Amino acid sequence: MEEIMTLKHTSVSYDGKPVLKDVSMGIRKNRIMAVMGPSGCGKTTLLRSLNGLLWEEPGAKVTGEVLLHGKNIKEMSTEEVRRQVGLVFQTPSPFPFSIYKNMSYALKYYGIRDKNKMDRIVKEKLQMAGLYEEVKEELGKSALKLSGGQKQRLCIARALTVEPDILLLDEPCSALDVRSTAVIEGMLARLKETYTIVIVTHNIAQAKRIADDAAFVFEGRLVEYGEAGKLFEHPQKEETKSFLEGIYG
Repeated sequence: MEEIMTLKHTSVSYDGKPVLKDVSMGIRKNRIMAVMGPSGCGKTTLLRSLNGLLWEEPGAKVTGEVLLHGKNIKEMSTEEVRRQVGLVFQTPSPFPFSIYKNMSYALKYYGIRDKNKMDRIVKEKLQMAGLYEEVKEELGKSALKLSGGQKQRLCIARALTVEPDILLLDEPCSALDVRSTAVIEGMLARLKETYTIVIVTHNIAQAKRIADDAAFVFEGRLVEYGEAGKLFEHPQKEETKSFLEGIYG
């Protein structure tokens, strides 16, 4: 199965302190990969290394390679990497604009001016995020007035407007109730038909529900990764087994 993204001996340190240590793994196309591990293990750092965000952080040093479609992202422009690799943060952060302006912001940045085309894309992506029917009469309303679950789906829909190849999600359901979590999980199951998704989660049950592939990170190391069913049923490493049994996390 095709790997859309590959990490080769990727390490990250902050001010000389190792945070991610020699990670090598592949991310397969049109699948959901869940990156799991206890708090502070390097999950979010791993996610942020995939779209080059770490390059801009003071004191951060990234070594090794991150390949997108076989090309080192360091050889690509930051703009192109960000367009192809979308990132949605743990805390939903709509812009302090209307719902419509949130959705059209990146489209305008990339030069789309045709109102009909913009309207079509806004509607399509809100539908993909399962949000359109809830907000279609209120597109002029401030996005800051949406519920937590709606804000998260808006941020995901907004990330999709530029047609990324990969969507990175950092704990997208950590602050949401059971119903909102179920809505987002259902949405992700539909989105993988079009996009490749990498989700960081500390929630083992969630990973079991939605992941096709899974990776376990502990103390900055990639302990193991592979097909989710196999990893959950037959973990190869004692550290993975202990995490799945709730011994630490």
